[in-house]
Amino acid sequence: MIKRSDLQKISKLDSPKGQLLSLYLPLFQDSNDTDYNIKLKNLLRSADQRYKHEAGKELPDEFDELFEDIRIYIRDNSTKYGRGVALFATPGKGILASYSMPDTIESSAIVDERANIAPLIRLIEDYAPYCTCIISRNHARMLIGKLDEIEEHSQLEDDEVPGQHDQGGWSQSRYERHIEDHVHRHFKRVAQQLFDMLENNEYHHLILGGPEEVVSGFEETLHQYVTDRVIGHVRILMEANINDVRQNSMDVLEQHITDRKQRLIDAVESESAARDLGVKGLAATMEALQRGQVMNLIVDHEVRSSGIVCQSCGAMSVTPAEGNTCSYCQASDIRDMDNVIPALITSAFEQGASIAVIDQEDQQEQIGKLGGIGATLRFRVEE
Repeated sequence: MIKRSDLQKISKLDSPKGQLLSLYLPLFQDSNDTDYNIKLKNLLRSADQRYKHEAGKELPDEFDELFEDIRIYIRDNSTKYGRGVALFATPGKGILASYSMPDTIESSAIVDERANIAPLIRLIEDYAPYCTCIISRNHARMLIGKLDEIEEHSQLEDDEVPGQHDQGGWSQSRYERHIEDHVHRHFKRVAQQLFDMLENNEYHHLILGGPEEVVSGFEETLHQYVTDRVIGHVRILMEANINDVRQNSMDVLEQHITDRKQRLIDAVESESAARDLGVKGLAATMEALQRGQVMNLIVDHEVRSSGIVCQSCGAMSVTPAEGNTCSYCQASDIRDMDNVIPALITSAFEQGASIAVIDQEDQQEQIGKLGGIGATLRFRVEE
């Protein structure tokens, strides 16, 4: 599972000639070598043509050798990556980095001065690691999920929680208090482990499972930091198989993602309509990004737009200023891009903005009325 720290490393990758290939490719298990060769060949050809159009020159001959090395590498290592691969390479240095991806990754190949990390940002934002904790009065089971995979993390069991046969000569009320004291200590122990796991950055979201009354009582013992990470509950048995746990957890996670995106779309819609802490449309979003205002960026995953990127200051615009110079620093080192959206997403992420890529039809229809892209802002700028 790729992490935020990996994005920082990838964003610092460079090429001696400013020609870095970013390749994303799903790896379907029922495809054969011929299918892969054709898809990869078409992707690399499109990267060559796009570079020629944007940079105004052809890729050097060294890329032919690099493309062949990548073809062989993927052929020989496809099982290592499972369902998809993200790969970054440049002539002379070869493959600089590669990561396993889910099969939902969209195929693309881009040659640019910087790595195209926009698809990875989307994965990081939507599918941060989660922990599913199934809790009972004397047992706890923790699992960690990453993308579409989940694995057992740990289990805690309190063998000292007494049963009914242990009552002996104790009064009923005293015995019940004795049991509840054991249960409470068990809950506190599990709560401490979840806190320690959060401190170690082992998960971002928390899902609680088990009988409703048990989960409710356990949740009261959680540290506030841990409580803030709870995104939902599932009714599931302690003995549930791992595939059932994964499916139940993914249902909760997908609903959380949908709800979060809906809140952001609604916020952009209302704030931009009030001309307050929100903007809509590509041009206004670019201007807000240049001023460092963007707090949450929303963008339709089907939106494509040409644009201008200044190679000196990084400013973006829909069209160049008069004289074919940057509107902000007046540099003439600007580049026409067939699709400026990945660069915009990357810039927003590097500024610390939250990113929401919209891919559900009803939400796409709503954001389409905003121009397909928009943002909530950290602060307003007086006109």
